[in-house]
Amino acid sequence: MWQLISRPKQVTILVALTVVVILAMQAAADLWGSQTPPLYKTVSLVAFVVGTVFAMIANLVWRWFWRRFPILNKWLFPDLNGRWIGTLQSTWADPATGSSPGPISTEVTVRQTLFDVSVKMKTGESSSYSTRVIPEAEPQADRYRLWYSYDNRPVANVQHRSTPHEGVAWLEIALADDPNQLTGQYYTSRKTTGDIKVMRDV
Repeated sequence: MWQLISRPKQVTILVALTVVVILAMQAAADLWGSQTPPLYKTVSLVAFVVGTVFAMIANLVWRWFWRRFPILNKWLFPDLNGRWIGTLQSTWADPATGSSPGPISTEVTVRQTLFDVSVKMKTGESSSYSTRVIPEAEPQADRYRLWYSYDNRPVANVQHRSTPHEGVAWLEIALADDPNQLTGQYYTSRKTTGDIKVMRDV
């Protein structure tokens, strides 16, 4: 959940990692040249190797820890990986009739790691792919959200009335209410909005 860390802390971490990597590379060069690197370079090399291995392992097994210790869902951020099925309801009104289309069946797929999140939404007429995702956690309010921007690409045979467009959306889960339900809203560059409600496909 790298995105949950504040920007100043992200910068501090990146600067520290850069220093460690540089010193580790110098230590590796010294060892390659059959020289004994100074202690601080050796420590940096060990920290770099151990940190890299730990990050790789953590990214592979974090979901096991979340299942084993469910409290991590509340303390950090819920595991939203998987397929979610439900509907979206557009506020767009047909100029000819003045009515909005009924609930549209939709499928949301969330791919989540410790360092990245992506969201894909698919209906019978189009597919949307996230271009940027920002998780937001408010454990005290039991509110966890994914804010994301997306590109939408309708299938060819409806593009005469439904053009490709961009938009932003959010999906929210309240663990105490229903840990298997996501609700949210979307806003498009076509000046339309809508509500989203999906359930985890268990």
